[in-house]
Amino acid sequence: MSDADWIRVKPLFDTPEPVTARGRPRRDARQILDAILWVHQSGEKWHRLPAHFPPQQTCYAKFIAWRRAGILHRVAAILDIKPFDT
Repeated sequence: MSDADWIRVKPLFDTPEPVTARGRPRRDARQILDAILWVHQSGEKWHRLPAHFPPQQTCYAKFIAWRRAGILHRVAAILDIKPFDT
């Protein structure tokens, strides 16, 4: 995703998530969104996500959460891309 596109959608991801003292540090929303967009645009399966993206389990979990929250619908509208179905 280009820097200009990220600036347009970044406000959707500025909501602070709960901070816990356990587990691994949170991944950057932009990296996860890049991975989701790669799967969406390439039509590939999640397990084929290239290694330079965050782990596919993390990306898929965020995909589900963001889709349920309506965030990905708004991303698709802002970026003028086809809606996220799967």
